[in-house]
Amino acid sequence: MKKFMGMIAALVLVLLLPMVASAQNDSSHINKVRKEIGRELIEMNQTNWQYLLQYYTDDIEYHDPIVDISGIGEMTGFLARLFGSSPDLITTIEDESCINDIYTATWTMTGNFAGVPYDAKGMSIIKFRPKDTQAYFQRDYYTEGDVMINIPGLDEAVGGFRYFYRCAVDPTFPGPCEF
Repeated sequence: MKKFMGMIAALVLVLLLPMVASAQNDSSHINKVRKEIGRELIEMNQTNWQYLLQYYTDDIEYHDPIVDISGIGEMTGFLARLFGSSPDLITTIEDESCINDIYTATWTMTGNFAGVPYDAKGMSIIKFRPKDTQAYFQRDYYTEGDVMINIPGLDEAVGGFRYFYRCAVDPTFPGPCEF
């Protein structure tokens, strides 16, 4: 009887395994399409941003360290102002994946914001609803300090904070910690 019960348990496990391990991989057809769309949304620029609005849902939710957007109207206004203030903004994808309705990418962003040059590394998460290719959520992560470091008056504050933080947490910090 024990042997029979063991065989039934093994059979149930084999039958249930596909349901437990149902993660869509990075190479499924829909995730290939989403990866292309995600890449276009992250590498958006002055010349194509209006065209790419079609890949956002009407209720798009967007967040970055400074801005919170709700809806396609606010997103349109945000992008218009972003590319109006930084028309040479270039974002280059470094690494990306799309699994289970979520696109993620690491990137480098460069440009001039109101005449001030910047260079920042970051990452983005874009979410799609099941079986859909329009993004309903996007969050961009980067440090504002990478943008502010070149702005006179803010450069000292950013440098001071980075010194204080590194001194407080980095065991390899070479200098004395003076606050």
